[in-house]
Amino acid sequence: MYGRMLADGRGVMPDPEAARAWIGRASAAGLRDAQVGLAEMLVNGRGGPRDTAAALELFDKAAAEGHSGAMFALGALHAGGHDLPEDRLAAQRWFRAAAELGHGQAQLMLGRYLAEGAAGKPNPAEARSWFEQAAAQGIEEAQADLAALRTPTIQ
Repeated sequence: MYGRMLADGRGVMPDPEAARAWIGRASAAGLRDAQVGLAEMLVNGRGGPRDTAAALELFDKAAAEGHSGAMFALGALHAGGHDLPEDRLAAQRWFRAAAELGHGQAQLMLGRYLAEGAAGKPNPAEARSWFEQAAAQGIEEAQADLAALRTPTIQ
């Protein structure tokens, strides 16, 4: 908690380096939320250098323990643009794992992957289901994606 306070500047001056150190201690003690928090800092270079490989290990560890945020992050990392080769199949698998645990943003991303066929054949019916679940959680972007599914494309 102290690491989060330092990271966010809640009641204290923000200190990303100290935040990373404190969150690192909690992560080393096995706290899943701290593992995810430290991994996010490592991906973003907050409070120290970027280290995608170390972040990937921490996200994997937390995901193995059922942390849906870590699963979503793994999907995003494998989707590309994070110093890793793009792997859409892995991204979709991780988005699905997080979506099945109720992660709204993962539901949105899984719907998009299925709608577009980003990792295989498009599946508009399943995409619709995931967009509806994301929309039910207040993910506003899901409404636009649902509308796009209803609008046939002209080729």
